[in-house]
Amino acid sequence: MSVQTDTPDLFELELGIPRFILWFVMLPILPVTLIGLANLIGGEVLTALVLLIGLNGAFLVGYVALSETTSLQLDARKGLAIVTRRSRLGERQEHYPLDSLDSAELERTHTTGEGRSTSKVVLVFRNTRPATRVALSRWSVAGSGPGDIANQINDWLRQNAN
Repeated sequence: MSVQTDTPDLFELELGIPRFILWFVMLPILPVTLIGLANLIGGEVLTALVLLIGLNGAFLVGYVALSETTSLQLDARKGLAIVTRRSRLGERQEHYPLDSLDSAELERTHTTGEGRSTSKVVLVFRNTRPATRVALSRWSVAGSGPGDIANQINDWLRQNAN
């Protein structure tokens, strides 16, 4: 997470998984490929296909899913809250009226096994029944990061939104 702009007219932040974590997702591809090629040379075609296509494909799908970044732009001049999602497969934008943005809240998920909770930031728009809730990311994380993000958004809304 990084706040890029925090002025009375504009608040921008970007959410994404750090790049070094994405590299760790891709790290197993080289040894899996080498083992798959060794199996192919040794005549184990089915095992080689499972490794080369199946397992490497799973790593690639995971990389694409985790590489998505979300940008939030609260623009007081335009009166818009713009959520932009970028992934390796493309980009899409969602526009919402800024004066309808009530707050940013945490959506908590509790894990029964360990008693821990994870959370993600959700924007709440009050002008619809039931209230429209827009998650800023697809995944929940542990720690204080989501709470800090929600607090920064709410602070900006309190100080700058009409």
